[in-house]
Amino acid sequence: MKITHQLLYLGIVLILSCNKSNKEKMEDKKDFSWAVTVTAPFHYPIDIHKGYLSNDKKMIAAFVSTGVNQSGWSYDGNAMSGGNTMPTLLSLVWISYAEKKFWKIETSIDQATQHKILTLFKEGYMDKDRAGIWSHITYKNITVGLAPGGTVVLWVTGKNRRVEVAHYQAKETFVSVDEFYRNPDEDTQQEFYDYFYNAYIPKETQAYIKEKGVPVNLWEEYRIKYKYHFNLHFYKADKECLERYTKYVNGEEEKEKVEEIALDKSRALPEYARFYFSQYNAEAEFDGEEILAAFKKISKNHPDKSIEIEARVAFMYKTVTFTVKCEGEEISLEKVTVRMWKNKV
Repeated sequence: MKITHQLLYLGIVLILSCNKSNKEKMEDKKDFSWAVTVTAPFHYPIDIHKGYLSNDKKMIAAFVSTGVNQSGWSYDGNAMSGGNTMPTLLSLVWISYAEKKFWKIETSIDQATQHKILTLFKEGYMDKDRAGIWSHITYKNITVGLAPGGTVVLWVTGKNRRVEVAHYQAKETFVSVDEFYRNPDEDTQQEFYDYFYNAYIPKETQAYIKEKGVPVNLWEEYRIKYKYHFNLHFYKADKECLERYTKYVNGEEEKEKVEEIALDKSRALPEYARFYFSQYNAEAEFDGEEILAAFKKISKNHPDKSIEIEARVAFMYKTVTFTVKCEGEEISLEKVTVRMWKNKV
């Protein structure tokens, strides 16, 4: 009788365990629906040749050319196909028009990255809708960022939120012009490179490249995180309200409740920030190379110290000036584009 009860108990445990395992698999599949997107830095356009995301058994999503991609590092490209299972292999070939070369990445997505992706999708995050209501949502895209120098970054992306999960280094490869497209004018490889360089690269970027070369290490440097915070100063009594929306130079972004913003959190440098005051809104677009140079200098002179970005709101909310500060050293940011507007009553 005792053996019978033990066997019965073991059977029940096995059934419950199997049900739980199946339920978790179903929930993972349901909660992990995604589309794949590709993006590239502003003024450094790319175009996809071919590629895919796959797992050990089959291809999950194909990369297809949706035309020249130059919308910016912090923006998703057009959504392609997707899936609801974990990709374990990334394979992609693309052209970098500014560099006049093709790049190829073929890499496994390791278990640590897989776990991070799945955890982010399952945990989700809080976001505020247009009615001002905060609710729990989750991510919707796996985004691949492609930058000069063969830098490849993998993010998971949702509304007002993007988180880096992995980065890779691609290798230079060769794709003939005739393989890449129909080549109606029978251009040579160099004629093909030169024509589309002039067609797609803005004149100011061409001038920059002529003087300094393509900044192939820039997007790797953008991935460096610093311990810093914004310190807002007003010309009269006021305060930051509601939430702050920030895009970072490494492609990440987030919207945070003001009361929950952590001081001196390690994060990438800001590319864009939107502030809400009691009567006005302000948004600032930072020059990535300027703010990077300021932080590199300050952090070298004051290692391991927390850095402040002073945001000083001018009289009558005409503008906001920004200064990087640490232990008495100050560097003004002169290339910030600021827009101010009054809140709607």
